[in-house]
Amino acid sequence: MIPGFGGAVISPGEAGYDSARAIWNAMHDRRPALIARPQSPRDVAAAIRYARTAGLPIAVRGGGHSMPGHSVCDDGIVIDLRELGQVRVDPRARRATVGGGALLGEVDRATQEHGLVLPAGVVSHTGVGGLTLGGGVGRLMRRYGLTIDSLLSAQVVTAEGGLLRASADENADLFWALRGGGGNFGVVTEFEFALHELSELVILATWHPLEEARQVMERGRREMGDPAARDELLWTSFLRRANDVPWVPPELVGRRGIMSLVEWSGDPGEGRALLSRIRDDLEPAASDLSVVPFLFMQTVTDDLFAPGLRTYIKAGFAADLPGELIGALLDRAALIESPISQIELLALGGAIARVDPSATAFPFRQARWLINIPATWRDAADDDQETAWARATYAAVKPYLSEGSYVNFMGDDEDDTAAAYGRTIERLRQVKAVYDPANVFRLNQNITPAVGAA
Repeated sequence: MIPGFGGAVISPGEAGYDSARAIWNAMHDRRPALIARPQSPRDVAAAIRYARTAGLPIAVRGGGHSMPGHSVCDDGIVIDLRELGQVRVDPRARRATVGGGALLGEVDRATQEHGLVLPAGVVSHTGVGGLTLGGGVGRLMRRYGLTIDSLLSAQVVTAEGGLLRASADENADLFWALRGGGGNFGVVTEFEFALHELSELVILATWHPLEEARQVMERGRREMGDPAARDELLWTSFLRRANDVPWVPPELVGRRGIMSLVEWSGDPGEGRALLSRIRDDLEPAASDLSVVPFLFMQTVTDDLFAPGLRTYIKAGFAADLPGELIGALLDRAALIESPISQIELLALGGAIARVDPSATAFPFRQARWLINIPATWRDAADDDQETAWARATYAAVKPYLSEGSYVNFMGDDEDDTAAAYGRTIERLRQVKAVYDPANVFRLNQNITPAVGAA
């Protein structure tokens, strides 16, 4: 069906079509004309050529976690990379070669066999490709930087069907753009990452009722705003209904409040001492302090955020957490209805901020907090209610946010997707004009090519 294509091709009506087109966010129920599963970069190139000749839009699927549903399309071709999911680890060199269709859990299992980690996301069924190309925030970002800061090279199939290697020494402009510019420039079939030593974390998990949430956020602000704050320390808080986990008493489950994860990725003894002091100061209604294997921590929320949920997301960066912003967050948290919706406050800084802002396409390295508002629910009848809550919450906090949005935490109704790329957008448009002047790869937070730049 596709000339020169050696992988499987699934058409409407064939066995497996419906499961193959389903993605993580059930809000998007789309019916592609073809689903192509390449087994090699050559197959990817053949699929791209076929789609261009037939005038079909191209969606590229890694893990299928695209919030706006860009992993699938109507009446086009989905290039499904799941067969290109190999992970090879060189423990001596501390390097991993990762296929474009690999999931985070596959990378974690392979690297942890050698006591090594790739700083990436926190849900193991997320695709490595999409997460990396957008920047890559996660629990090790303050210590080791964003995922793109561990990226050494990428193998890319271009819109013309060519195969390129992008690195600091080869196609350096493309390598710069891939680190934060999303899937705008080609299909990445292989990543090469530097790895880091780590096998366990010290985790303090706490829950406070909503009336005590301000003091928790203010403590997090002081802790992470301290110039002496160690890179090994990460503070993340979630305004949400308490979920059913072993350390939360049954009578608290479902109550609105603030759940926090204070994580330490350094020496366990030092971390226990620090996190014990924080717990004693905060006096949470429920808590747990444990030394946890990294691999376990990476899967702890997999079931909570299993595929098939419905989600709508808004997010932005903040330079600080002033009292007015905290007040706005608390007002909106009091209106949370879904047991899965939440407002996330993720501390940034550390190694992220020490990378030259011009070194990669990710432009928001000086932000101190990432505020994420993912409304998540199960019943389609709640669509309007939940999306309205997320939009109103974002509107309430927007006056306190700094410039820009995180490309991996954006919906499909943004007024200006250039907000995802900040001051790097013009340089990205120049690179787009070189590698994809016809905007073949447009199912993403799209960067339009600069006119005449190629």
